[in-house]
Amino acid sequence: MAEITGGELLLRCLHAEGVCHINAITDGTYMMVIEALERLGTELNMRLVVPRHEAAAAHACDAYTRVSGKPAVVMACAGPGAANLVAGMMCAQAEGSPVVAITTTRRSDISDSYVHQGGMQVSHHLDVFRPAVKWNGKIDHWKRIPDMVRHAFRTAMSGRPGPTHILIPEDIISQKGDDASVAIIAPERYRVVESMPADPAAIKRAAEMLVSADLVNIHCGNGSERADAGDQVQRLADFLGCPVTHTIRARGIIPDDHPLCFHPTCMSRIVANNQADLVLAVGTRLGELNMWGQPPMFGEPDKQRLIQIDTEPTNIGLNRPTDIPLIGDARLVLAQLFDEVRQLTEKRPHHAKIAELRALQDQFQTELDDALADTARQPMLTGQILKACNDFFSDDAIFVMDGGNTTLWDLHYHVARKSRSVVYSMNYGHLGTGLPYALGAKLACPEKPVYCVTGDSAFGFNIQELETAVRNDLPVIILVAVDGAYGMEKSAQQRQFGRDAAWFGHDHAPVRYDQVGTAMGCHGEYVASVEEILPALERSAASGKPAVIHVAVDPDANVDPPGNWLWAAARSGKM
Repeated sequence: MAEITGGELLLRCLHAEGVCHINAITDGTYMMVIEALERLGTELNMRLVVPRHEAAAAHACDAYTRVSGKPAVVMACAGPGAANLVAGMMCAQAEGSPVVAITTTRRSDISDSYVHQGGMQVSHHLDVFRPAVKWNGKIDHWKRIPDMVRHAFRTAMSGRPGPTHILIPEDIISQKGDDASVAIIAPERYRVVESMPADPAAIKRAAEMLVSADLVNIHCGNGSERADAGDQVQRLADFLGCPVTHTIRARGIIPDDHPLCFHPTCMSRIVANNQADLVLAVGTRLGELNMWGQPPMFGEPDKQRLIQIDTEPTNIGLNRPTDIPLIGDARLVLAQLFDEVRQLTEKRPHHAKIAELRALQDQFQTELDDALADTARQPMLTGQILKACNDFFSDDAIFVMDGGNTTLWDLHYHVARKSRSVVYSMNYGHLGTGLPYALGAKLACPEKPVYCVTGDSAFGFNIQELETAVRNDLPVIILVAVDGAYGMEKSAQQRQFGRDAAWFGHDHAPVRYDQVGTAMGCHGEYVASVEEILPALERSAASGKPAVIHVAVDPDANVDPPGNWLWAAARSGKM
């Protein structure tokens, strides 16, 4: 028996959950957590990662969960630290990322219920965080630390994953108690950690429906990515000879260059979605960027059948009526479906519709390639950055997208070949996530190259995290497409007014982002022409440092990037 602080007890509870990184800016309200980490970090294989801003820490955790498939932990202090954290948690909620936030409040006798008395850095933390998380609660007693940590992780990882929040007063963190009086329980003994299959009877009905359909379309969302179900998607599609489409968030679920895969912004995807007799929706709610699963992007609900796979029952039939719901982990459910389908039919050749879809996509690709044919043009097109990156980086590299119009270029020209290899704030479109996402991805997969192509506006939101990258030896490569403006806002102004609206304040003062990076200890490169990109990437990788490559791009061309029409249509609800 021994007396330990609440800080050490909290740390040991997180260790039991398999947590290796705590992302936090050190603060006096949880100094005993830091003290325990100093003593026990090596023994427990736990590391403190200190960012320059709490929202960036939450974004890094968000990316860590997506790349690794594991939950992540971020901490923030009472008052301002917690307030800064909220933006990152809202983004994690939108993306379905199991980020567990632990914030402190001041000592119990002045916090929460006593806000009106004017305590410093005292606020209604639970009320502030509640809309941004799946669950939150306050620890009122030292002995309840293990219970509350378990419930935070249980909730974060159940159904559709998402963020949770624990509030703990500083006096409970500093308080000592008998470690024999509490139980720290392994995850497999208090929550479901194994993936769950679907009901066999429902699987049989779904398989019969798949086999009897003429044209099946497998349409994947981020639930398929979370389940790491790409190989199962590809196996079923190859067996049925049917097209695979996906949301932006599920890029790489099967390789972009697979003959059955069709690009999310190409007309081939819309034709596949619309003309299929049966859509097998894998881990998607069919939200706004899927036009809510409604015509004209999809077929008429009374004619086109829908089988929907999801871990969260409340997502079933959310935006479109479902014929057969399959509740379970996408990877397991697809394996069940495959086993049942192959008992009902032989392997089928590619459906005749594939040739038509491929012709549409080939024409789409030709137009994209033709637009970049002039490699001597200056300033260059943002798409030319992506073409160079496709050539330079290995297939298992992790690619991060950030920005407004820059992400449309990213989406059209990056070739995704592996699942969990593309990280983007699709559901929230949160500017500034790129650099923190890259750091979180590198923490999760230090052996893989990690790079980000971002707009200069987005990069400015969290540029201070370059110093974090240097200090923590996280050699990510950031390519900044510099057009000197909020490019997507210029696009919106053109649609709204037929011109730029100078009063909008969309233009930036000139900044040399490579020099900013160099000043923070990074490797820096300035690129003005296409032929300079690959050498700059080679030098950046060889430096062994975090790198910032400033790429001057055409500001006029950036106002109307590829796919701009589809983005505007989805946002307006009119196609």
